Amino acid sequence: MARTFDSLELIDSLKDEVTTIVQRATELSALSNEQLNKQPAPGKWSVAQIVEHLNTYDRYYIPQASELLNKAVRVSGSKQFKPGWLGEYFVNSMYSQVKTTGAVTNKMSAMKGHIPEETLDAAKVLNEFLVDQRKLLALLEQMKGVDMASVRIPITISKFITIKLGDAIRFLVAHEVRHFSQIERTLEAIGS
Repeated sequence: MARTFDSLELIDSLKDEVTTIVQRATELSALSNEQLNKQPAPGKWSVAQIVEHLNTYDRYYIPQASELLNKAVRVSGSKQFKPGWLGEYFVNSMYSQVKTTGAVTNKMSAMKGHIPEETLDAAKVLNEFLVDQRKLLALLEQMKGVDMASVRIPITISKFITIKLGDAIRFLVAHEVRHFSQIERTLEAIGS
């Protein structure tokens, strides 16, 4: 059963996670293009590929959320947010064991359209990611004045399936947390 959140506390928690991700992504800028494109093993993604994978989701969800927020019902003060069952499922599938152990126990294959090319301009990929994270932080701030349950956003795999805006942003942040755990393991594997 999905728990209920205080909307303002949830948004602040998500902002904290995004801020941590921004700090970690900024640190990656010190690495060379070669290091960021180095795969830990054949068929395993490099750091640049992981970040580009995150960019593919940001390119979809951030503009969608921004457009929908402009049409959202405005609220004042603190409000409760109850996740939908599908949104809660998506979020939980991303976090799995990452929150408690840092490990990912449920491996997933990337969806079509979210599989990055093998060699990338790592600086460009990181820059796009950091720009999008600033947009995401601004969206989170804007979400403080709306009913996150009343706005529904189509998911990337089917435009006919929608989830609550609060769930979509929770998923996006959980997805980033999951993949930044993968980045840490990748850096260890390549010796950076």
